[in-house]
Amino acid sequence: MEEYKYTPGGRRLTKHATHRLADRSVDVDDVINNFSQRFFQNDGAQVFVQRQGANRYDIVVVDDGWIVTILTGVSKHELRNLARNYGWR
Repeated sequence: MEEYKYTPGGRRLTKHATHRLADRSVDVDDVINNFSQRFFQNDGAQVFVQRQGANRYDIVVVDDGWIVTILTGVSKHELRNLARNYGWR
């Protein structure tokens, strides 16, 4: 049986999210609990965005209770492109 990783707040991470988190320094629970914006993808996933500075955002994508991926240091321009490309609304 495969063992999954969890955030300190008890949220389950996919393998992909675990690998992404290993490369990034971000408090995933804080992004979700204190988001600046929340979007929904066309596939039903929730996207939590937390502003980190004038032009920097951290993003956590959650689907069916799983942390799917984590992005850090995303610019406003990149955020707009992601929203358009993935149908965030």
